[in-house]
Amino acid sequence: MRAAGINSIRTYYSPPTWLLETAEEQNIGLLIDIPWSKHLCFLESAQARREAYQAVREATRRGRRYSSVLAYSIGNEIPANIVRWHGAARVERFLAELADAARQEDPDGLITYANYPPTEYLDLSFADFATFNVYLHDREAFRRYLLRLQNLVGGKPLVLGEIGMDTLRHGEAGQAAFLSGHLQEAFLLGLAGAFVFSWTDDWFTGGYQIEDWAFGITRADRSPKESYFALRGVFTCSPAEALAETPRVSVVVCSYNGARTLEQCLHSLSHLDYPDYEVILVDDGSTDNTAQIAARFPHVRYIYQENQGLSVARNTGLRAATGEVVAYTDSDCFADPAWLTHLVYPLQQSGAAAVGGPNLTPEDGWLAACVAASPGQPTHVLLNDQVAEHIPGCNMAFRRKALEAINGFNPQYRKAGDDVDVCWRLQQAGMWITFAPGAFVWHHRRQTPRTYLKQQAGYGEAEALLWFEHPDRFNGRGESKWQGTLYGGAEPGLQLGGPVIYRGTFGEGLFQTLYQPPAAHWTLLPGTLEWHVIALLLCMLWGIGSAASILAPAMLGLSFTVAALRAAQAPIDPKYKSIKSRLVVAGLCYLQPLVRSWWRYRTRLFPPLPTHEPKLQNAPLRLPLTGVRIMEFWDESWRDRTELLGSIVGYLTNHRWAARVDSGWNDWDLEIHCHPWTVLQVCTAQENHGSGKRLIRVRYRLRPSEYARAIAALGLAATALAFHGQTLFLAVIAALLAVLYACLWWRGRRLASQAMEAIQALASDMGLLRCDSPLRWKGSARSRSEARSGQFR
Repeated sequence: MRAAGINSIRTYYSPPTWLLETAEEQNIGLLIDIPWSKHLCFLESAQARREAYQAVREATRRGRRYSSVLAYSIGNEIPANIVRWHGAARVERFLAELADAARQEDPDGLITYANYPPTEYLDLSFADFATFNVYLHDREAFRRYLLRLQNLVGGKPLVLGEIGMDTLRHGEAGQAAFLSGHLQEAFLLGLAGAFVFSWTDDWFTGGYQIEDWAFGITRADRSPKESYFALRGVFTCSPAEALAETPRVSVVVCSYNGARTLEQCLHSLSHLDYPDYEVILVDDGSTDNTAQIAARFPHVRYIYQENQGLSVARNTGLRAATGEVVAYTDSDCFADPAWLTHLVYPLQQSGAAAVGGPNLTPEDGWLAACVAASPGQPTHVLLNDQVAEHIPGCNMAFRRKALEAINGFNPQYRKAGDDVDVCWRLQQAGMWITFAPGAFVWHHRRQTPRTYLKQQAGYGEAEALLWFEHPDRFNGRGESKWQGTLYGGAEPGLQLGGPVIYRGTFGEGLFQTLYQPPAAHWTLLPGTLEWHVIALLLCMLWGIGSAASILAPAMLGLSFTVAALRAAQAPIDPKYKSIKSRLVVAGLCYLQPLVRSWWRYRTRLFPPLPTHEPKLQNAPLRLPLTGVRIMEFWDESWRDRTELLGSIVGYLTNHRWAARVDSGWNDWDLEIHCHPWTVLQVCTAQENHGSGKRLIRVRYRLRPSEYARAIAALGLAATALAFHGQTLFLAVIAALLAVLYACLWWRGRRLASQAMEAIQALASDMGLLRCDSPLRWKGSARSRSEARSGQFR
């Protein structure tokens, strides 16, 4: 076994002392499968349960004395019809009790349960790692199912408990090709290990010799088959060596005052098991000792820039990169040694433009565990087991050409939101993103509630900026509408309904799947800022009517109740589960949506101001009071209006104008939010006059924002009530609102004129000649073309 590169054995019984000692001498680990009467309806027999407890205690009591024991499997493939008979919940509780009994005897031992596809729905969260026995001969089906299992078990390591092929039916050459190909697939996907069934054809079950199959990689006389030599080639090489190609990868780390965790990050990136990569550290104007830490890693390319925000730093890394693939992680992360291998492999297997992986929570103490269990953590969103809608910025990689095709990251995202924006823009460009569940990084969460809430404020600000760019992906309150499933315990809302299991006819389905209903999104409502504003207004009206005195406490009570229930469902690290931890998480569940929505509204009301305003040589432009103006530009070199629009979008993005681009459903091309209360809608059209001559028309329309429309509605309501009730107070309120609306409109006109000047300057830079006039051309297109040509010679 050692000569074949095998370093672990799975036994299906409690091994005798001589085997434990021999394994220790040969430095071979043991996964001990503890047998008991799992094929019976064991929960209905007190004796069967006692025997199971006794078997587990005896095996773990003996095994704890040997370092060769890797782990204990407290069960193996309880038949699906037995689980159906007892009920999944009862079986899960019994297995959890067996795990507790094993830990009492061997506190340091690792515990698992060997599951298989017909009972994949069992909740085995008590296990230290997941083990699945999988027999699928088709390699693509095998790969897809492993991806499913990796997403199913989440952050737990996944071990392939059994994989094998019978040589009586498929031949020794077929077995060798099958095992080598499937095991390479498992290791390239990032599984923690795999056991081949079996070592030898000499096999007994229930005291009887098995003669109608031969799954061994050696024959009954222990002579090796072809698969023995094939497996030696798999077991003795690293996953990176199994890649068909190893394109150069540029790893970019962007840091702003991240010295606390930077050294750990760079140290992990220095020990990646990948043959061709570089590490680029972009220091975004840090004031701590980031530069001194970087100097300790001479192989890291250090780039310093003035503080310009996260997106600009990512683009700086992109420009400096020399690899075909550009991977990003953060300075508060450290990577698994095979991280790059597991990112590159799915890019090779698919035509995806990008790939991402999970980010796991390291051991950072009790308070950090509470923060990690709170909502709003960076996570991935999957449309299915292979296609991602979003990958987190701390663990993502792109084909360099794909990232350059969409002009990299949007500079307006200085703190967060850059990863969401780039994912959505890739998909809008017709590309797609895949997911690699085995390519993980460890991501330090915020260490205190204060820093966590500050992070959520940044996310709220980013959501408002994303709303300007991608309005179709947000609801009316400005919250993102994900099409896929959020992983890592980040699903918003409460789980009110129980899961449903598809078992197949008579409970004989080979793949019996658990379907978890989506969270009840109405439970998010009591946590919103709008809900609390209404409750506050009712509190102000407490003395007016009895209804307010009942509704206000009820609304606030429901908000606290929902926060407490969300905390009860939060996936807190078992080591830190306590009433105290639940109370901390409940407080964060209550505050998180309020902080996030406050900053979302604040940013939408007061979007970032442009970095500078264009200065024209001619007289400044002005919108009329009606807010509508048309400008015309003449060109004789086949320039298209979309070229002008692209130049405008680039300018607005680079100079931090809040703008929305037509998503295909609007009667305008751009909507520029140059003022919190007004928006400037830009629509273009072009006339073709032959011989490369074109007239590009640009129409500007100033429109009130939704907030201004709310003020107008309040003013009209106050006016109507004043006329109806002849109330002087309401009349004064209506007049004040009218004055406020007029001032907002006047201010909006002035700011919109600045946007018009910027567009005119861009048109001039393109060589377009402004020619709008009060004249109205009549006649054919040719006569208009000739007239214009003559006018401007």
